[in-house]
Amino acid sequence: MADPTTVLSAGPSLAEDGDALTDVAAFPVLRPLSPRYADLGGDGRVTTVALARWFEEARIAAELPRFRRLVEDGGFGSFRVLLAAQRIRALAPMTLGDDYRVGTGVRRVGGSSYSYGHGVFAGDRCVAISDSVTVLAGGAGPCGLPDELRADLAAMVIDEPGGVPARPDAGRHDRASYPFGHTITTRIGDVDTNRHVNNVAVLSWYADAVATWQSDHLDAPRDGGPPEALAPSAWEVQYVAEVAHPRTYDVALAVDETPDGHRYRAGLFAGERCVGLADGFGAAVEERGAHPSR
Repeated sequence: MADPTTVLSAGPSLAEDGDALTDVAAFPVLRPLSPRYADLGGDGRVTTVALARWFEEARIAAELPRFRRLVEDGGFGSFRVLLAAQRIRALAPMTLGDDYRVGTGVRRVGGSSYSYGHGVFAGDRCVAISDSVTVLAGGAGPCGLPDELRADLAAMVIDEPGGVPARPDAGRHDRASYPFGHTITTRIGDVDTNRHVNNVAVLSWYADAVATWQSDHLDAPRDGGPPEALAPSAWEVQYVAEVAHPRTYDVALAVDETPDGHRYRAGLFAGERCVGLADGFGAAVEERGAHPSR
């Protein structure tokens, strides 16, 4: 069983407007979930990348019966459901053999987009939170949400909706503002039903870039990568443009020391064009038992 006294490092702004997400009673939908072996890192704990998959599956499983009937009856044209942004924060370790529940609710509904909020619970104790922004898009770009979809979303509204995630400043789109680069070549397994690279695969690329930087700059083991305890426990991700396959991309990275630890600022680039942004948040190196290399 996970140690209930262990709390991970402070994460991004999701913690500031996510109080409702830590209350199991706030969620209109709860789904049971048991971790899989593939969800674990080398320390035997669920990774933040695996958490992203849990939340994706919760979004897909959300029941939208009115909208589904509209689509099946031919009342809505060709469309795609695209993830525009998400924030994830692990609050406590999650392990194999424990049973969890994933709560899902709707935090915001806009003209062409809506936001889900999630909490992962061990019993009634919240061990992870997330929210995301989803855009409904047609052939010409974002399209208005039909009344049927609005009615479905209204049935899942959380009582205390959160604020809108802050957008990164324009300088984050400049490849030259990142001192470190990590090249990624897409694989067929990265592609999802939208025929672009899946959001979880993209998040894993940011995690790979952080691990590579840590291996190069910290006194961490070279074999098997740095200790999983050094991995960010929280992420904020902006999906700026669709990521295609087959392609080669660069994950550009800058690392800042903060009072709470390290912030990893990342950008995903196709040449000089920015197609994604992410911020990872991890505890101070000294707290994790490693030290910057000299």
